[in-house]
Amino acid sequence: MTKLHELRADAPTPERARLVPGRRQLLSAAQQGSARRTRWDWRVTAAGVAATVVTIAVLVTMLVGGDEPERGVQPAGPDLTSATALLEQAAEVVSQQPDLRPRDGQWVYLKTARCQYGASDAAPDAEPEVSEEWVQYDSPVREDDTDGDDEPSQRRLYRLLASLPDDPAEIRERAADMFPMGEDTGLTDEQIETFALLATLDEAYPVPPQGMAKLFRALAADPGIKVVPHLVKDPMGQDAIAIYPDLGSKVVQRREYLLDPDTFQYQGTQSVAVRDYDEKYEDGSSVGGSYKKGDVTFCEMKMTQSLVDRDGEKP
Repeated sequence: MTKLHELRADAPTPERARLVPGRRQLLSAAQQGSARRTRWDWRVTAAGVAATVVTIAVLVTMLVGGDEPERGVQPAGPDLTSATALLEQAAEVVSQQPDLRPRDGQWVYLKTARCQYGASDAAPDAEPEVSEEWVQYDSPVREDDTDGDDEPSQRRLYRLLASLPDDPAEIRERAADMFPMGEDTGLTDEQIETFALLATLDEAYPVPPQGMAKLFRALAADPGIKVVPHLVKDPMGQDAIAIYPDLGSKVVQRREYLLDPDTFQYQGTQSVAVRDYDEKYEDGSSVGGSYKKGDVTFCEMKMTQSLVDRDGEKP
């Protein structure tokens, strides 16, 4: 690697997208390992490193390439020109990812970071609070949607995604049935269906790859979904793609749904102030909260999600 570097010390840093194959291989192995309880060892690591070295070697060859004219590196990252283009790209990528094939009796381990701006006057800029929980994949309480608990089980969500049709309109209807909203929301029927699609994206894990691809295509066909035209930093300091439902110019903050820019895996959600504003009660009096444009007023980041075999077991 030192010799390669010396050949072209002025070569640009590889585009992150060039390293995607190696990273995907590592992620796939890690996901399969947690599902089957196999051991992460040097062979998995070596496979990922080998793929990365090959990628770098190919990149240097393109840059140094004999007597041919020097050629630039073509970016292959997320297409942020439009939400439609981005989500179609996401559908193609996730359709190639492994299916964890969950089993009844398993549990979903979830490590979450939550933040709320100004939640404590003593520490308004406190770091996100990290917590762990275990959710039964086929939870009897969440399987029964007639007992007043309207939160579906992970098995119901998996089966929903696995049975989705190709028609985006039908997908919207099924999502809205799974995540009903109360009356007097102030939203149109189309906006309610959009939030149901996003709720499915937020809540579903594990997911069948083809079903998740269909969900992304339904979002791509939704004119109410927009994308921030550049990568953002999530509350954990990582790069992320941000998509959001467009609710018009009157809103003072927007709910962003964050995706990994390499794998398009769902990372979490955050609320961001779109302009300076003060919180007020309905009578116009001040609540006391004051926000600047760009402030993150709330976040829920999914740091780790994994299938495990028992309650309390960690991946």
